[in-house]
Amino acid sequence: MMLGSVKIHAGFIETHRDSYSLDTLRVTSVRLPFLAPSLMIGSGLSGFCWSFVDLLYIQEILVLGGTAAIVLLAGFSIGQLSFLSTELRGTEQSNALIGTRPHLNRIRRQITAAKRASGSDAAS
Repeated sequence: MMLGSVKIHAGFIETHRDSYSLDTLRVTSVRLPFLAPSLMIGSGLSGFCWSFVDLLYIQEILVLGGTAAIVLLAGFSIGQLSFLSTELRGTEQSNALIGTRPHLNRIRRQITAAKRASGSDAAS
């Protein structure tokens, strides 16, 4: 699953908003921007549940535990595909797509293969 679209052809990467030249890209990476907040929220919910387990009903424990698990799972699985080059440094456009980490890693590998096929020596 991915928010947006991406196509790789003719030396360019076309996303739902922008186009990027394969020649100018230096690094293509998949980051986990929601990991730190999900760890804080998940551990906070788990700590609250553990601290007050003797006062909570079983339904409340299940809701708190389930919410903590969902938040942690989302933090570990939602990623962001980022493009880094000298032209995109410090701009919002360097963060191209948000989606699941396995899908974005697959796209990152396709971009690397396209850079190798085009003869760029700066494949990431």
